[in-house]
Parts: sequence; structure tokens; C-alpha cells
Amino acid sequence: MFLDEVQKVKEFEKAINSLRITDQFSIFITGSNSKMTFLELSTDLSGRYVSFRINPLSFKEVVEITNTKPENYFDLLLDIFEWGTLPQRFIFTSNDAKENYIRDVYDSILLKDVVDRLGITDITSFNKILEYILETETREFSATNVLDYLTKNGNKVATDTLYKYIEALCSTFIINKVYKYDVNKKMTLKTLNKFYATDLEVKKIKTNNKEINYSQAFENLIYNELIKKGHDVYIGKTKEGEIDFIASKDKSVKYIQACYDLSNEETRNREFKAFANISDNYPKYVISTNKEDYSQKGIKHLNIFTFLMNDNF
Repeated sequence: MFLDEVQKVKEFEKAINSLRITDQFSIFITGSNSKMTFLELSTDLSGRYVSFRINPLSFKEVVEITNTKPENYFDLLLDIFEWGTLPQRFIFTSNDAKENYIRDVYDSILLKDVVDRLGITDITSFNKILEYILETETREFSATNVLDYLTKNGNKVATDTLYKYIEALCSTFIINKVYKYDVNKKMTLKTLNKFYATDLEVKKIKTNNKEINYSQAFENLIYNELIKKGHDVYIGKTKEGEIDFIASKDKSVKYIQACYDLSNEETRNREFKAFANISDNYPKYVISTNKEDYSQKGIKHLNIFTFLMNDNF
């Protein structure tokens, strides 16, 4: 089976290469699996292609295609929390039609790219792992906790199998792994990472919890938008706590806290205090849905829509 797959890839590469050498075509190869694209095109096409990751729509793109006015941005934000930003879902008006479309997209990815191509055999455990990661996505990942969760639900798997399944989820762009960066030691940590959904609507069809966790959705949305804006994104580790995101782009670094609602004074103190142990002068932001400007001590407070509509952040 594996040898058959390898042979198919080689034949595919040779066919594409035969078109490329004529110098008469612009060739675009698309797919929902990184294994099919830039990871597997390693022989005949090596060094002869540029890979691009195509993400779901940004908030600004959704505003443009739906002609949403600024006074309705908040309603659109809540709609995205629930239904995500896959382009074709905006064609549908009924909730049933939206959910059926989203379910078809992800079931197709799972069946074609995960089960067939990556050789996943225990579909029940695979879905349980995805469910757990989606429900705990803003928390620090713990393999032990996942394995305990699976065991309690009668789906015991080996540790190497767990990591194989997680790699499958990442390679098919369903979730993203985000590494932690130690701000004080200036080093990336290969453990203590987090995961975020590539698009928010997957939680609607792959978890049992139908209530939207606005804080999680808000943090996930900001992560996705930072990626779309071209940043490399890490979780920040300080001596006394954590920074939600460190965003790096063109040798520029930004520290970011994501908080859905800052109207409570205790919440504001906690969010702004997260930067207390950072001694460098890179800009620091707290992003929330609040319209009031809570900026203080050189730390900029941004309204979420100012952030989302700014291509140059």
C-alpha cells in the first residue's frame, strides 16, 4: 500500500514536471494535506516550486464579501465564533445547510487525507483526541491528560499513537501547534505547547459542547488573524506567568494579551500585569471587544475591530 502511494506521487511529479519544462504554463497545485503538497514533492520538483498556505477568510475579507457595516461588526464576530470563515459557508442561509456543508468538508478531509493517506485505523480514538484538543485548546497541552481522558472513555492508546494522530491533525490543517517561547532565556521550548483550530466552526461539529466559549473563540480568532497577517506566533513564557502571544514579523516583535471583556477592573489589572516581567521595549498590546481605551503605562489597548481591520498590524 505504501509503495503504491509512493509510486503515484512519483508519477504525479513527473507529469507536473513535463508541463513545467515546456515553460508554457503557470502551475498551481492545491490540496488539504501538507503531506500531499510541499512535504511529498521532494524529487523531480525539488527546488522548483514555492508553497503557500491558504487560510480560511480573514475577518476583513468576510466584511467585504458580506458588505457588513461597522455598526454590525460585533454581530458578525459572534457569527464567526459559531460558523467560522470557510468561504462557501456564506452561500447558505439556514443553520442546517451551514452545518451540513461544514460537516461534509471536515468528513471529507478526515476520510481522504487522514484515514486513507496517513493510515489512521482507530477512528474513534482519533475523534476523541480531536474533541479533547478543541475543548482545551487555550490550555497548555499535556499528553498525560489526553491519555487519561481516552482511558476513562474506553479508548486507550499508546503515547506514540497519540502523537501520530496529533501530527495527522496538524498536517491536514485542522489544528495548529504553537510553541512556547521563554522571554527571559530567549529560547523556544519544544514542550508546553498549545493547539488552536485553523477555523472556529470545527468545534461545532467535532465537540459535544454546543455552547460557545467566547474567551476561547476570541483567543483562537486573534491567533488565526496573526497568522494570516504574516506573523510567526509563539506563546510567551515569563518568570511569573504567560503572555498569550508573541508575534514576530520582519524582525519586529509584538507582545499580545487577548481578553474578550476588560470592563472588570480586576480583569484589567491581571491582563496588563502579564507584561510586568518583560524588560525589553517591544510594543505590548491588550486586545478586547471594549470600545473604551484602557491603555496604560505604555501598554496599548486595542479594540478587536481596529486589530482585525488593520492589514499592517
